[in-house]
Amino acid sequence: MKKTIIITATFLMSLLMVESAYAAITSQLDLGSTGSEVTELQTYLATNASIYPSGLVTGYFGPLTQAGVERFQTTQGIVSGGTPESTGFGRVGPITMARINVLLGSGTGVSWDTSPTLSVPAVQYNSSSATFTWTTNESTQGQVYYDTAPLRMNEATGPRQQPFVSGAYVTDNGGQTNHSITVQNLKANTVYYFLTRGVDNTGNMSITWPSSFKTNQ
Repeated sequence: MKKTIIITATFLMSLLMVESAYAAITSQLDLGSTGSEVTELQTYLATNASIYPSGLVTGYFGPLTQAGVERFQTTQGIVSGGTPESTGFGRVGPITMARINVLLGSGTGVSWDTSPTLSVPAVQYNSSSATFTWTTNESTQGQVYYDTAPLRMNEATGPRQQPFVSGAYVTDNGGQTNHSITVQNLKANTVYYFLTRGVDNTGNMSITWPSSFKTNQ
């Protein structure tokens, strides 16, 4: 009975946003983790209902917390797919931990400096060229990376640092939400791998999951 009362009180405090997440997170957190740093993580996520709608602050990293971390990683342009094991999606690894701590800052408040949102790119192609079109929810510079080999990416080492992507790339002039980039001199009857990326004027970045197409003969 006593345990139920404690959990209920914690839940009410989280709904009223009485708690403040000002302590830095120093440990990597994953499904099943417990302790004060999970509490700090949940308290921070609960400041944004679209990220962590349950608002539960329990000190236990369960499926709801994992879903909140996934939404946070997606909005911040860290990672938006895969698994905790393959890409870190849904766990607080080094990059996610660093980003949260940067946003927490010195403890004077909580900031949600979000990365741009990209639509799924459409591709129109023939035997020698391809045009990629997509939109973003804010003004960005559009970038297309492409190669005849599967693209390789290295994780960024910190906030606003763009990860390395293999292959050739083309950019637009930036400062727009509707993007259209045409790539010329492609080989006929060839599979090309590609992804699109958007970078806003403060350096926040989002990237789409790699895809492919085959040029006409």
